[in-house]
Amino acid sequence: MSSAATGPGYIGMVSSIGAADVLTLYEGAKFYSPAVGDASKASLTSWLTGLLDRNGPVALRRADALPPETPCISLCVLGSGAALADLPPAGDEFALAVQRIERLQRVTFGAIYPLAAATVSALAPVAAASQLGLPLLDADGMGRTFALIHHTAMHLAGVSPTPLVAYGATGESVLIDAQSASRGTRLLGANVDPLGGWAALAAYPTTAGVLRRAALPGTVSRLVNVGRLLLERTDPDRLVARLAAIIGCHRVGRGRIVEFEQLSRPTDRTIPAHPSSLVIEESGERGRQLRIELRSEIVAVFADGLLVAGVPDVLCLLDVSRGEIATLDSLEVGDLVDVLVTPADGLWYSAEGLAMVGLASHGINLDHPRRR
Repeated sequence: MSSAATGPGYIGMVSSIGAADVLTLYEGAKFYSPAVGDASKASLTSWLTGLLDRNGPVALRRADALPPETPCISLCVLGSGAALADLPPAGDEFALAVQRIERLQRVTFGAIYPLAAATVSALAPVAAASQLGLPLLDADGMGRTFALIHHTAMHLAGVSPTPLVAYGATGESVLIDAQSASRGTRLLGANVDPLGGWAALAAYPTTAGVLRRAALPGTVSRLVNVGRLLLERTDPDRLVARLAAIIGCHRVGRGRIVEFEQLSRPTDRTIPAHPSSLVIEESGERGRQLRIELRSEIVAVFADGLLVAGVPDVLCLLDVSRGEIATLDSLEVGDLVDVLVTPADGLWYSAEGLAMVGLASHGINLDHPRRR
């Protein structure tokens, strides 16, 4: 399956990531998964900045700029953000996970790529690339974050996530080589808590030639470009207009949060979050009631009961008073927020993509607005 059908164009490709780019990368990564709080921000950005200060910038390369036979491996942070804050990385977990796959497959990787170009999982591959002296691919498997490691463009293209290694902060690791991607995901999930609540994950070993067709291109550059806009802390209306120009973002509505709800209805056991929602009273003439459905992220937006946006759209809230993206753990009743919707990469609106990560995967059996 081709990854050529992506979202709106980017400002431009980035050639490297250096110490001065770390906060920019972090802000862009937060935009693409704003559910995660900032508890580990200071330690992780300081760690990565120090690495890049010592080792110099990490080169960012397109998959088609490398020889097609170049072995590549993806990295991400697996598990709880709270656990990562409580038990910070020693610093070598990601590089060690890569090296264990190298020993198993008797191969030397020539490039690193993010499994998900969002949250701290966008920073970890940069750190490992710096430590191992490798380039970072300007591509990833999700273009945002999804709940499960087989929710990737690579999986849809027939690339196996295994063999994979989860390396914990305690120095222990787990190697999984499963027959199916979903089975590998289940086995991996059972080992996260014993490893300390989070782990460095190395998965989807493949080649640059395969990633040319199987990964989503330009997604790391996109984070840097979005992060630059967010760090300017400009007027919210201007910020939304500029985000619209580069990634197709638009505002659904602006209003004040008036209610939080913790819901008791069951959720699929593979989705690691308890359903909840919040209610926003829209400002201005329309005065609609906006209902935001939450899992481990915002999964749907309703306006007066009508579904107006939903996963795989990237859904986030902009704190109007501060001019910055609000993480879900920072929200309070009375906050004035913009509800922002950004299209995901085009692959996710295909029948196969929606079946994997669409609304039905969160128990919302409605047609996506983009498929009506």
